[in-house]
Amino acid sequence: MEIRTVSDSVAIYSDGKRLQVIHDLGDEFVLDFGYRTENVVNIDELSPGIVDRIVPVFKVSGFCSRGGEGMHSLRWAILQFQIFENYIKDNQADLLDWWKNPGGEDGN
Repeated sequence: MEIRTVSDSVAIYSDGKRLQVIHDLGDEFVLDFGYRTENVVNIDELSPGIVDRIVPVFKVSGFCSRGGEGMHSLRWAILQFQIFENYIKDNQADLLDWWKNPGGEDGN
């Protein structure tokens, strides 16, 4: 089991089988990972390739009122998502390794 802190409100957790995002933003907000592959072309060799990457996901799954506390919670969740998104961009290679091997087992 491993936990990496992204912010005071967001962390990434591995149970040894997969990665999960844990947060204290409220049940109406969902922060998660997505996994994408993109076809690319190496311009030096003109050869095709595939690049994989982890992308951040943010959803509002419940009711969020337009005034007062609801808007404050939404603004706070968006701020935390921006921090989460930057963390993913800055740590892309490490997160891809962790995504592919969430248990941290040696491949040898």
